[in-house]
Amino acid sequence: LGAADYGRLAFLTALMEVVARILTAGFGSAVVQFGAKAHAAGRTDAVSRLLSQSQGFRLLVVTPVLSLVVLLFADVPTGALVVAVVFGIVFPAALDGAVACLAIENKTADGAKIALATSLATQAAVVVVVLLARTPDAVWTTRLVVTGVAVALCLVPISASYRRAVLRPALPMGMPTGFWRYALPVGVAGVIAGLVMSRSEIFLMNWLATPAAVGVFALAYGLAGHVFAPAQAFVGPIVPAISGLLEVDAPALRPAFRRVMRAGATVVGVVEAVAVVPLAVLVPVLYGQEFAEAGPVVVALGVAAGFATVGGPVVAFVSARLSAGEMLKASSVALVVDVALAVALIPPLGIWGAVVANIGGSLTSLLLLARSELRGLGVTARLALRDALPCFIGAALAGLLMLATRLAQGNPWLLAAAAAAVGGVLYVGLLRVTRSGLTPADSDAVVRGIPRRGRRLGPLLLGLLTARPEARSSL
Repeated sequence: LGAADYGRLAFLTALMEVVARILTAGFGSAVVQFGAKAHAAGRTDAVSRLLSQSQGFRLLVVTPVLSLVVLLFADVPTGALVVAVVFGIVFPAALDGAVACLAIENKTADGAKIALATSLATQAAVVVVVLLARTPDAVWTTRLVVTGVAVALCLVPISASYRRAVLRPALPMGMPTGFWRYALPVGVAGVIAGLVMSRSEIFLMNWLATPAAVGVFALAYGLAGHVFAPAQAFVGPIVPAISGLLEVDAPALRPAFRRVMRAGATVVGVVEAVAVVPLAVLVPVLYGQEFAEAGPVVVALGVAAGFATVGGPVVAFVSARLSAGEMLKASSVALVVDVALAVALIPPLGIWGAVVANIGGSLTSLLLLARSELRGLGVTARLALRDALPCFIGAALAGLLMLATRLAQGNPWLLAAAAAAVGGVLYVGLLRVTRSGLTPADSDAVVRGIPRRGRRLGPLLLGLLTARPEARSSL
């Protein structure tokens, strides 16, 4: 399967993501919000009923509509179509209530572990498939199957009564009062935000570019997202915790926000400096010379994904304040920027036009939200940039290392290993020179959250990233 055929598979995946988001964005958020309130109040029967109703909605509404859209618009082989429907639609829909239940029961730590395990399992499976099959369609199928089946893991940590409710769908009738009034506007904002932050440029590329260009962009986008999954799993559990401070300890909000910014930026910087370029160098080896153009695109989209990860606390705090209007406004402006850049730049620049559009839309949304949120927290732009400095260091190193590997000649595996080693050494050194990264208190806080099995190696690694004096980070 070449880049053009992979582009068709990517279009199918993007279509499934967008239609699923349209059908479930507000509904899923409402299930979590109303379910969490009922759970906190001890009304477990109400939560169970809501979970069963949500499963009924997913199976009776989402599954048939999404399957019909795929059957009507997908231009892929029959085998890929079957895999997409079974593992991309039916299986997740049948168990998706368990994912919502993790948030309802505030078991975000378990959710982060499952997300990390799924990411690692997916990457391991992809590596095995690449070495054995060496075809993009096999990689696409593997990713879809592993991520689809992994939804079942969410059944393990949730309460037994809620697990039974998820496995016993009910008709979605008699939803709680105010449910749809909340779900519909939130759904609109969620769909717009999703179009900005996802690979929606594929739809415009399908119209303005060649199928091969779509395939290369989609592969690069997917790889960039997978390489940052560990960083997102690290930041993810912290975000809901600090968001809850808004209700119980408002004065602690500002220092907690800055700590998460520092920790997130430091971890993201490591990934940018050590992992992004080696992966980009190995793209032609793993996927074939037809995808050689994807290497630099992986770096560009990887850096953008890193900044989006660091900006996660901003989005979380805006959500915690229930500022739906602010989110809708920022997402709408960002979508206009994204589409305008894509329409203007894809015809002359091809893949790089889509890259610029994707980055432009994401950064527009993040900057608009950050402007109001930082002001509300009393954090100046200078302080925020100072906390996020490791991310900028990692991004700069990724760009320089990519340029160096493009100019160098030699075995790709050796180049990848050298890029990782040099990137790691330079990153740690630049943290020392700029006195940025984690503070000792940040490091201690992270160590306390590390499982006992990792507490020997954890402090050693964190020590390399702890280069910011406590006094200089006073809040």
